[in-house]
Amino acid sequence: MKTKSGPRPVSFILSTNHLAPISRVSLSMLPKHYATLITLVVTLTAFCTPALAQMPQAQVPYDMQGMSPFGMQGMYGMQDSSSGMPSAQALSSQTLAGIDTNKGFDSMSPEEAAYRRAVVDNCVTFHKKMSSGRLQFGRHMESQYFNTKYWEPVYHQGSQFWKLKDGVDKADAMHDFISSSGGKYKIDCAAAINLILLKSKLDTVGERNFDRRLPTLMIRGWKTYTTSKDGELEEYKTLEKWSGNEYSPGSAEGLRTGDYVYFKNHPMTEGTPEQGENAIYIGTDSWGRPVFFGLNIGMFRGTFNQYGFLSSERGSIDPESLRKMMDG
Repeated sequence: MKTKSGPRPVSFILSTNHLAPISRVSLSMLPKHYATLITLVVTLTAFCTPALAQMPQAQVPYDMQGMSPFGMQGMYGMQDSSSGMPSAQALSSQTLAGIDTNKGFDSMSPEEAAYRRAVVDNCVTFHKKMSSGRLQFGRHMESQYFNTKYWEPVYHQGSQFWKLKDGVDKADAMHDFISSSGGKYKIDCAAAINLILLKSKLDTVGERNFDRRLPTLMIRGWKTYTTSKDGELEEYKTLEKWSGNEYSPGSAEGLRTGDYVYFKNHPMTEGTPEQGENAIYIGTDSWGRPVFFGLNIGMFRGTFNQYGFLSSERGSIDPESLRKMMDG
């Protein structure tokens, strides 16, 4: 029974066909003040919703603002231990101190040996950042974040890159990235390894020589761009020597400290950000087992784990290219 006062009940017109039900509600059925309120809510929602044009993020992402120490999450949702690595894979400080990182240095030029030592040092420094609460794994390129004190988001050929700002000191920016006291970053494993290797080159050849070869710097995963002498953007290969592929199993035989490797994960992860892990070969522990470093695996020993295996894909620098950077 209808009452004489108060709003009229809303009517729904339903189809008698249960396979294709329909319903209609007209704003004209609502009292005028209800219709006005709904219109106001819809309008305010439209203004408050962030536009896609505001991406990529130029401020610290919301999910990073409350990050606490040891807050970085490893692959597949595993919570990290106080060392910043998944607890099942964490190595003790005693084990880390016992790693032999001098693999093949005797047969290298002084420049190459210096570069490879720098890679290890930078991995150890970045490992500490993984437990600082200032780093997250960015599964998707467009959700990644670099410290905007040094970097700015740009687009190139329809893809998002992070570009080092003009006038920024490259050594300061690189140190900020790997240091546990530096800024916050949300990044994928490819970009992390790429930046570690680039910083190792800078540490080896010096900032002046590095600037001469890479006057500008744009990063997207493994993609690195700089400005040529003609003022045009050109791709720069951080590693010049490549072999193998990600789908065939590999081994640690022949690896030298500072080499790039790739762990291929379970086939069910193919096509996802978790399909593999970019890593660096560090050396061997006191038992002769190979030790690797990666953004999500931390310091990891062995050629396979519960998620995948070490593939035959590997990368290394060309010592001649490194020497040319030093000679200018």
